[in-house]
Amino acid sequence: MNRKKLFGAIASAAVFIIYFGIIFLVFFAAGVSTGDLPISIFILVCFFLLIPLIGIIAALISRIEEIKSGEEEEAKKY
Repeated sequence: MNRKKLFGAIASAAVFIIYFGIIFLVFFAAGVSTGDLPISIFILVCFFLLIPLIGIIAALISRIEEIKSGEEEEAKKY
């Protein structure tokens, strides 16, 4: 049972990380590589893409610790 929960947490985090990676690559290909976008704007957008990624990774780590500790199984008793 824990293996399914662990896989679900990792899979959902991976989907969002891939999603943000695709946004980054499209933005890079469309703007920076063609020279139409200043590098300072590119760095600013990268910063705004990094903020949710940090949150996703922090939530994933928290969820993995919760699954391993059995906290959810203990809560089912009540």
